[in-house]
Amino acid sequence: MKSPLYLHPGRIGSLELPNRLVRAATSETMATPEGIVTESYVELYRRLAEGGAGLILTGHMYVDPRGQASANQTGIHHDKVIPPLRRATGAVHQAGGRIFAQLGHCGSQTKLAGIRPVAPSPVPNAMYGVQPEELTSADIEGLVRAFGKAAGRAAAAGFDGIHIHGGNGYLISEFCSPHANSRTDEWGGDAERRSRFMFEVYAAVREAVGDGYPVTARLSVEDSVPGGLKREESLQRARTLAGRGIDGFETTYGVMRSYLENIRPYVAVQGAQAWRNLVVQRAWKPAGAEAYYRPFARAVKQVTGLPVILVGGVRTTESMTEVLAGGDADFLAMARPFIREPDLVRKLEAGRTGATACVSCNMCLAHDGFDPLRCWRTSPRSVALHISKTYWTNRRRGG
Repeated sequence: MKSPLYLHPGRIGSLELPNRLVRAATSETMATPEGIVTESYVELYRRLAEGGAGLILTGHMYVDPRGQASANQTGIHHDKVIPPLRRATGAVHQAGGRIFAQLGHCGSQTKLAGIRPVAPSPVPNAMYGVQPEELTSADIEGLVRAFGKAAGRAAAAGFDGIHIHGGNGYLISEFCSPHANSRTDEWGGDAERRSRFMFEVYAAVREAVGDGYPVTARLSVEDSVPGGLKREESLQRARTLAGRGIDGFETTYGVMRSYLENIRPYVAVQGAQAWRNLVVQRAWKPAGAEAYYRPFARAVKQVTGLPVILVGGVRTTESMTEVLAGGDADFLAMARPFIREPDLVRKLEAGRTGATACVSCNMCLAHDGFDPLRCWRTSPRSVALHISKTYWTNRRRGG
């Protein structure tokens, strides 16, 4: 019997992958306050590799201390993080998996008290409303170097590739956005200068790891805010990066007003019947169609010809097959379904079809900075306890 397209092997740069299913990057909250990963982090990625994901993308690791987005986030800002990360990559490889390190800087989008957010311009963050400190040219050049050093550490720790976080309102996407970047110097003022930071970060990463090492990027295709990034500008950015040797893209929003614009609730679930009794969920209406970033993926695929990873609401084997058969993307990334079912690919290999067990209830989102990543959809009681714990912890922190 012929295997479905999503179980066919694929390639990103020099790396052969056993299937087209990617575990999308997800914050773990499994590091010490200094950003050093714990054994729970190692076990998380061991389970995902054993579960058959063709490629695993880590949650974004901050390359500079001021780039930390939330508490207990993984850092890759110092050489001391390398040995623990090497244990994680070793566990993945022992299980037959492949893993990319996602490198990022939160810019103005941070939840941490005590950190003065930084950004290209002192424009209030679209999501949190906090006004950041404007980076100097010397600061920017230092951050470019920080990305390069972080890439070198990732290679030394045994990662199979680098995934540059250029989306979702974090620093690189802020530089790319006319909403967040109002500079008039060499780092802003027109599309070419707004692109410079991302291009120089890519160049620093490529120099650190060499030409044969896979490097991909999460690319902002559009902003969701007025006066933000338009698709035509981002597609030119993708063309340029393709010409400079990047190995692939994952497509997403850039600057956003809410995480729910990117991590949409109840995708492909009609009425969310199983959760209607939870008061906290009643305002979260079903998001409707699957694969909501498919137009972004199609556009980037058409202008670059490179491998494209489609993330965002992939939930059924029917849509997986249809997207790949249509040529709009080469790989399919899922975050929440792999939280619910780390062994999802093994189940698909055994012949399972239809929808994933994840209903996109989004209760897993509340873990960030509070609890280790997990699926809370085991019972209404566990969800209620989680909400209560998150609320009171946030109150104690002054949030």
